[in-house]
Amino acid sequence: MDEFLTDEEQAERAKKWVRDNTVFVVAGVVIGLGSLFGYQQWESYTQGHAAEASAIWEQLRSAVDGKRYNEVTETLELLESDYASTPYLDQARFALARMYVERNELDAALEQLTLLTRSGGDVQLRRVAEFRMARLLTYLERYDEALDILGQPDTNAFAGQYHELRGDVLYARGELDAARAEYQAALNAGDGASISRTFVQMKLDDVSGSLAFDLATPLDAPAGDSLPVDGPAGDTGIEPVTQPTS
Repeated sequence: MDEFLTDEEQAERAKKWVRDNTVFVVAGVVIGLGSLFGYQQWESYTQGHAAEASAIWEQLRSAVDGKRYNEVTETLELLESDYASTPYLDQARFALARMYVERNELDAALEQLTLLTRSGGDVQLRRVAEFRMARLLTYLERYDEALDILGQPDTNAFAGQYHELRGDVLYARGELDAARAEYQAALNAGDGASISRTFVQMKLDDVSGSLAFDLATPLDAPAGDSLPVDGPAGDTGIEPVTQPTS
């Protein structure tokens, strides 16, 4: 047994093992170095690929800001074809959605946001895209679609914003009681980061005041006294689609 061998005998056994297994030892070293080299090559490639995508994204952002629309289209096609796996394509879609909103091409903006929601990218970015779609759809008076895209209640950091947006849609549809409940839920969510509590409180007060006025108005009130349906506190249900930070 090994523990009863002298140091010289153990050293000689080790040398014999190396001689007998030289091929396997060398092969193991070669494979190990090859794997390391392959990993380094892959890491270098991915870093270079991301750097290229970043440069193209900056080019697209500059084209959007400069209203060079032909260049925007060409740059987007390049991102879609060669850099679809990078996060810069999602950012590009946000930028294009904003550009189309500013040009009042709302269907085109919706198309870009829809593509973003179907991407395999960041979950939070997809949720932001859904919220912006809901605002656009509300502005277009496509209320059922807006509610569908909002889906089920959020229980994370988006909870407050989710309830506020549902309140906006329901207010625009004239469902004041339901809208008031959503604004209250937004305030109760305790999420001061994604919503303006002051603004949501204004919406809630406006809805409550509208309900009180509605209850006090005689049934034969003139048609001109009907309530506005463009959103509480003058809110149209849409805001410009801002560019995400890179």
